[in-house]
This record gives sequence, structure tokens and C-alpha cells, in this order.
Amino acid sequence: MFTTAEALEQSNATPTDWSKFDGTLMPARAGEPGGLPPGMGPGWDDKLHVRFFMRPRIDPAASTIENRPIYKDVPHIEIMIPGDKNNIVTAEVWEQHIKRFPEHWKQFQAGIKDQVIGTPLRAAPFLTEAQCEELAYFKIRTIEQLADLQDGNMGFMGARELQQAAKKYIEKTRGADALMTRLDAIEARAAAAEAALAEANAKLAEATAKVPFNPKRG
Repeated sequence: MFTTAEALEQSNATPTDWSKFDGTLMPARAGEPGGLPPGMGPGWDDKLHVRFFMRPRIDPAASTIENRPIYKDVPHIEIMIPGDKNNIVTAEVWEQHIKRFPEHWKQFQAGIKDQVIGTPLRAAPFLTEAQCEELAYFKIRTIEQLADLQDGNMGFMGARELQQAAKKYIEKTRGADALMTRLDAIEARAAAAEAALAEANAKLAEATAKVPFNPKRG
């Protein structure tokens, strides 16, 4: 039980600013509008490491009612240039993030923790399992990200050689894709020509069947 003096003191106490309390417990959040480092803005999307995840945030209203810190999980986004561990932007998810990275968001909603858009590193025949794990540490998760690695973000052994190998792999597969596209087009034209010929033969047979038989013509 409070004494009269204690109760009076409690009633006159300044309400707790729970938003500041949140800042003392959680890592600083970045990503305010216009605050993205060079190379992270729109137009660089396919070269970025992007991850949606859940993180607790203080709930000021509930904390005020309970007079203790109450947290709730809210979606956050992490954006970084692969290989650059010094520039990592983390922010609560806004509608613009969802519109900008819709495929990552779909994977996040499906329960996939590491959202990967591109060709996974483990599909690369020139990489070992250990190299894939090392690259994942630098948030390099696709062959495309490895091929697009910037000069300033090659601070690990063999980075240049791996980047060149990734570029050659992409060029090779793109060439194969182009060849397959041409072959598919040729096959489609051949199939269309065959179908047209079959239709013409069917019409000819139908027309021939309707002509009365004349013994004098044989």
C-alpha cells in the first residue's frame, strides 16, 4: 500500500516516454527518406541484398497502460550492397518497400527467411560449399550479385577471380538461353506449318468426298 505522500508523488510523476525507452534497448534504425547511401536507391534493385524480417518494437500505448515495456513484432527491411558490411540500412517496412521489392515480400510472407531473387550461388559449378558460405557472410547470395560486385567491396580472398567466373557463367547461360529461344521459335513455326498442311489436306479430302463418283472418269 502507498502512503498518502507516495500516492501523491506517483500521481504527479512525469509519464514515461516509451519511444525513448525503445531506443535504449533496440539497435538504431536507419532508412529515413533520402537517407540511402549511393548505390541503394531505385535502379539498383537487382544488385542489392534485400531481406524482410520481423523485429520487436515498443508499443507506447500498451506500455503506458501496463506501466512496463510492452513490445510487438513488426515487419522490417534490411538493404545492403553485397560485400559492403559498413552500409546496412534497416527500417520498418513502408508501402514503398513492398512496391519496390514485391518478390522479396512474397517470399517473406511465405515464411522464407532468406529471400533470394536470382540464381542461387549453389547452382554455380565453379563454387564450393565453403565458398558459398563465405560469400553468404558478405550477403552475396546469387550469381548475379557476385558478378555485379563493386571494386570497393572485394575485401575477401579471390574476390576478383570469383566475380569474373560469375560473369563468364552468366554470359554462357545467356548465350544458351538465346539459342534455346531461337530453337523454340523454329519449332513453333514448323508446328504451325504442319498444322496448316494438315488442315489443308483435311479440307481437300472433305471436298473430294463430296464430288459424285463418275465411272466414265474412272
